[in-house]
Amino acid sequence: MQTSVSTSPYTSCLSIWAWLLSLTFALAGRAQEVPIAYTSPQIGAVRLHPEGAPLGGPFLELGGEANLVLKYDDLTGDWPNHEWTMVHCNADWSAFSDLTHWDYMEGWPDELDNVENSFGGVVPFAHVQTPIPSRDLRPTRTGNYLLIVHQSGDPDDVVIMRRFVVYRRQADVTVSFRRPIEAGKIPTHQRLDISVELPPGHRWNNPMRDIQVSVLQNGAWPWAAHQISAGQMRGDVLLFNQDPQLTFSGGDRWRSTDLKSLAYTAKGIERIIDQREEGETVSVQLTKDASRRFSMLGSRPDLKGSFSVHNDRFDDVELTSDYLDVRFALDHKDFGSVPEVYVFGALSGWALDPAFKMTFDPEENAFFMNALLKQGWYDYRYVATLPSEPGFTFEGAHSGTANRYHIFVHAPAPDGTDMVIGFDASDLR
Repeated sequence: MQTSVSTSPYTSCLSIWAWLLSLTFALAGRAQEVPIAYTSPQIGAVRLHPEGAPLGGPFLELGGEANLVLKYDDLTGDWPNHEWTMVHCNADWSAFSDLTHWDYMEGWPDELDNVENSFGGVVPFAHVQTPIPSRDLRPTRTGNYLLIVHQSGDPDDVVIMRRFVVYRRQADVTVSFRRPIEAGKIPTHQRLDISVELPPGHRWNNPMRDIQVSVLQNGAWPWAAHQISAGQMRGDVLLFNQDPQLTFSGGDRWRSTDLKSLAYTAKGIERIIDQREEGETVSVQLTKDASRRFSMLGSRPDLKGSFSVHNDRFDDVELTSDYLDVRFALDHKDFGSVPEVYVFGALSGWALDPAFKMTFDPEENAFFMNALLKQGWYDYRYVATLPSEPGFTFEGAHSGTANRYHIFVHAPAPDGTDMVIGFDASDLR
């Protein structure tokens, strides 16, 4: 699928938004927000994380010591010639901001020239890696951003899109976990109490109106909560503790598969078909999963939906980890109608990606999906259609599930656009 979007600094935000709006329709059937992610079919293993924290989220402190790192593989067999740029978005991702290119970044679309060829595997690829911000392009203000990678000199040919957030630590954020207010949700949900201490001498005359928070559970953008206002204010401390949006389904432990070795069948793998001597890819058939809707909470540790790249053969894992044809399988017994089901997690860009949509086989009464994945450890879940809460139909919901919550404090800038003045990442263990 080839995309078409102009990212020239002279292009209006309106024209970019019109294109991305049409892309949203095509990718997820939803037109209410900036796309969560897009990955061209010839691109694999996309990651955007803090430097030195491969399982961290795409959150960047403006002026901080650590950059983000963008990593991905080009599977076309050609030497990739890509550039990256970014677009500033509003607080709830419902549209782009009215800022021009010069208002939120310095520099021009930056060429991605740190490229290395793979070796030792059946599937050849070129590995690309760059810091965000880079030497020629950086954001100059906080807020929500859409990162866009496109062919060099051709901004109409987009290959990657990912969300990321730039923040400052001006406000202090404290998070505690409470039992849900609704009795029926006590066994299955988690409620957050958030306090935000504003910086001394702040200029907001009406903080309860002007200051809002957003909450992201793990990296699941489809169910993030936005535009949450404070319920109380004590001095310079805002209390966010009564809003229904602060109560989240606990979900279940993430399912996982270990693809680092082809010498043995790790837990969760039914069969490995090694055809490397014939020049074919290795096929990995995962054990058919069952619904966990009525199961007890599992105890196996997980990566909170992320994935990591590694193999058991060589040290330079980014260049030596091969791509595998992985088959996911999900049983569908005693659930009546057949929903649309997606494999979901960081492997799908935290989006309901059509490339990860499963196909139902009525003869086996099961869903199947094949994906080309780089060797490593993968967390995933099954999501049916687009439920109001994650974990619907095939996954359990437990109040004791270990989730990670990211809290963003939004405030209006003098020009009326959004800025992020506080950030916190808290784990429920």
